[in-house]
Amino acid sequence: MFLASDFLLPMFKMNHTKTIMVVDDEESIRQSLSDVLQDEGFDVILAGDGREALKMLDSNMPDLIILDIWMPVMDGTEVLKEIKKSSPDLEVIMISGHGNIEAAVKAIKLGAYDYIEKPLSLECVILTVKRALGESGVRSQKSGVRSMPPNASIGGQKSEDRQVAAHSRQRTIKKSIVMGGQGLHSGGKTGVILSPLPPHSGIIFTGLSSEEMIPAHLDYVSSTDYATTLKRGHASIMTIEHLMAVLHIYKISNLLIKIGSEVPIMDGSAADFCGMIEDGGIEEQGEPLNDIIIDDVYTVGIPANGRYISIEPFPCLSIQYCMDYPPPIGKQEASFLLDDTEVFKKEIAPARTFGSVKDYGKLEEMGLAKGGRLSNVVLVGEDKVINTSLRFSNEFARHKILDITGDLYLLGRPIKGKVTARMTGHTENILLLRKIAEGMTTVAQK
Repeated sequence: MFLASDFLLPMFKMNHTKTIMVVDDEESIRQSLSDVLQDEGFDVILAGDGREALKMLDSNMPDLIILDIWMPVMDGTEVLKEIKKSSPDLEVIMISGHGNIEAAVKAIKLGAYDYIEKPLSLECVILTVKRALGESGVRSQKSGVRSMPPNASIGGQKSEDRQVAAHSRQRTIKKSIVMGGQGLHSGGKTGVILSPLPPHSGIIFTGLSSEEMIPAHLDYVSSTDYATTLKRGHASIMTIEHLMAVLHIYKISNLLIKIGSEVPIMDGSAADFCGMIEDGGIEEQGEPLNDIIIDDVYTVGIPANGRYISIEPFPCLSIQYCMDYPPPIGKQEASFLLDDTEVFKKEIAPARTFGSVKDYGKLEEMGLAKGGRLSNVVLVGEDKVINTSLRFSNEFARHKILDITGDLYLLGRPIKGKVTARMTGHTENILLLRKIAEGMTTVAQK
């Protein structure tokens, strides 16, 4: 069964015919995939179970295998292990009609290129196949989000009045990588699978079945209650800010993120996500990546009232945060130039999510923070931190900088500007982005 998608893929001619093996015990799935792949110009060979597939590999080595997990005779994960023993470089895409994020994480760890849940999306299958084969001609259509001219500045000046150089190239990752964990608010087991995408694709969140693709963009923010949530149609992704912060600083601009419903909280910080990106490797792509240059002052809130966030022109990304809470948090300040991944990785990424015992009672009533554990949240009691030692004396202010860094990337490109904030959270971050986006739209219309 194939479902339509909002992301239709352009067809392109293959330089030479490549062969794909489809292994599935359901004849209808085998035949449907065969028809679709042949229409795309591939040769297709079919196998009804794992043992048959392994025998065929002795005499007919394909360029790619699409392998079902749940099959009689021999389970797909066992087939995958055998394939990787004999042909470690042969890419395998796993499919399943009874899967979940745990099955996906296991498949990727065993060496699968990607994992797709049934019912299969036609566009998702073709996109994944062409990515696995290294076809650079695959490009996703624009998702309808607002954008600005590549060399436009933000503010009162027209783009031709200010030179904005491409300081870097677009980036993706070299290979699919995976991480499992627990959702802070959902409480369930979750995980992420990151896969490379070609230039101009953007950062896209999707479920395992890829029925709905959600661009990591301001236009799809649906909630800022205790975390940033994206939503499109019936699909939503929670708690994206820590991962987005890492992608922002590492300037990963094209990426497919498969997930359950929530990014795993890990230890409450972004440190593990830094390690994940570095382990997977970063690949620079041929197209330029132009930063968003802030060329005016934008403010949300009133500084005199003590709760505000603003951004103004500055040659790199700088964030200063100040908080003033009753003890034991007290007054904390932090300020960093975030133009270096090492500074971010050592000084900002390790700062953890925090909350008070009173807050957690409220969150439980709201059905949130079900995954809050002593190991992934800094828990503040009436007079002290009760479950851990702080990593920094101003760890809470540093964590707020982490959140701001992630939310800022929802404009789709790295930002250069000086952010000053006091006593703010995700709601004010997104309101600031909306003001910047209005400036982008004004510039684009001139």
